Amino acid sequence: MERQLRAILAMDVVGFSKMMSEDEENTLRVLTDRRQVVDQIINEHGGRIFNTAGDSVIAEFASPVKAAECAVQIQNKNSTINKDMNEKEKMTFRAGINMGDIMITEDNLYGDAINIAARLESSALPDGICISQNVFDMINLKIKVSYEDAGELDLKNIGRPIRAFHIVPCKGATRGLQHSAEKPTIKVEKAEAGSLAVMLFKNLSNDEEQEYFCEGLSEDLISALSRYKKLVVVSSNASFSYKDKNKSPKEIGEELGVRYILEGKVRKLGPKMRITASLVSAENGTNLWSNNFDTSIDEIFDIQDELVGTIVSTIVGNVEKDHIKQLSNSKPENMKAYDLVLRGLEYHRRSSISAENNKKALDFFNKAIEADPTYARAHAWKCCSLGNNSEWFPDEMPENWMNDAFASVHKALELDPNDPEAHRIMGAVKLLFEGDMDTAIFHHQKAIEICPSDTYHIARYALLLVYLGDPQKGMDEIKKAMRIDPFCSDLMFEVEGTCHFWLGNYQDSINSYKKLKIDTRDSLFYSAACYKKMGNNEKATEILKQATNTLNMTTDKFLSSQPLKKEDCKKELQEIITTI
Repeated sequence: MERQLRAILAMDVVGFSKMMSEDEENTLRVLTDRRQVVDQIINEHGGRIFNTAGDSVIAEFASPVKAAECAVQIQNKNSTINKDMNEKEKMTFRAGINMGDIMITEDNLYGDAINIAARLESSALPDGICISQNVFDMINLKIKVSYEDAGELDLKNIGRPIRAFHIVPCKGATRGLQHSAEKPTIKVEKAEAGSLAVMLFKNLSNDEEQEYFCEGLSEDLISALSRYKKLVVVSSNASFSYKDKNKSPKEIGEELGVRYILEGKVRKLGPKMRITASLVSAENGTNLWSNNFDTSIDEIFDIQDELVGTIVSTIVGNVEKDHIKQLSNSKPENMKAYDLVLRGLEYHRRSSISAENNKKALDFFNKAIEADPTYARAHAWKCCSLGNNSEWFPDEMPENWMNDAFASVHKALELDPNDPEAHRIMGAVKLLFEGDMDTAIFHHQKAIEICPSDTYHIARYALLLVYLGDPQKGMDEIKKAMRIDPFCSDLMFEVEGTCHFWLGNYQDSINSYKKLKIDTRDSLFYSAACYKKMGNNEKATEILKQATNTLNMTTDKFLSSQPLKKEDCKKELQEIITTI
């Protein structure tokens, strides 16, 4: 038999036997209707159903990410259908996902991996999804969901405990989400003269925990290099996507649309470290420059400055030293604070995975402030982390936590007026809590000016331009973001869809929203509005029901979440949504 590694999705109906005993004909009719929905979604996500028995469905996927996305969409869709049904018409599913080696015949699949998926399904909550540890390891940070630890499960007829997790709606920060696609979504037609990708520096230390330092160092280099106007530096979201991909500089250059690639390695032993950096021509793989730096954590900013200066000089010719100095990142008084912030960011990027990551992130940021109260980055990230913790622990937060968060971001800007994250957070505060659009615009523009390679900043700014009534300018900004991150995050497609809606391109808007892996508030409500404008009232009603059900959000609450500045835009959106 042929053997392959596959992701297995197992589903069945909760309480099916009882439903059959009460009304066989009705139960089978409802099951037939629901199976049409389930089968279609599995097909859309590249899955193949290979076994059905009664109320169960077992499907295989080449990718665990696709299997998880499929399960989430099925549960959301089914939950929406149930909302408008009477008790006899309702049908609820459980789902389990496992990844493993399977044996393949012409018409069926066999193996322990399938049995584990089926047992995980029986451990899932109604309307829930239970996944194995190996699936969790491969999908966390790849899709916009969060997870709750289910512990070690003793599954029937499985000879060993299986560590499992429940998938739950997304909480916490989503900036750490990584691209799972093999190739970029957008084709870059031309690589500009000064185009550069900074790859994630490799950790050569025996201690795997040093990964956080490599990521922080690489992010800082991208931030500094992107400030030089003659360079086009792709975002870390794009270049870091190649961490586990075995691709040549030429392939990476073609996919990202860059002429140069900066690679690096870090070997850290106690306070001492060796950093190796190489600048490579993407066209032919030629090594244009390389060097080893023996340094320590206390001197890391000096090495960053030297690296930035060398890269800029090599790519665009000699530049004045005082200009290179302007590109440098802010240095803390106490380098222990820098290390603590990098450790905190490692957990903060994973804050959407679990509640515990949020607690650890906030703890590291507080320790960084204790080590150096004048370090702006620590205060800025503390503010963001407090917001994440309020989502995970709403009942545990002190009453004045929001005042503490606002004070932190104000302190960050007071200490360093050039901290991009502080400006981004302050822009959100001014918009969402004070309704001050003009000041919000200033802070978003400042964040992009300081760190032009951060597509998250650009996408948030583009959405703000839509709220201000300038969707075309917002679209222009999103196209810039897609240039420096051609893989494109869900946030980019979401904002692109909203821009299209306000430009009157309703089908283009729907097409953009369909590219999202997981539906969002704006994608669902605006998609419903698009179908209404296109005269498809039935589809508009269906999508609106899905939005209000899966998000537990009323139409009034959605409308209040859209801070549109122009009164005619407010009235137009309200009229569309309320007449669906």
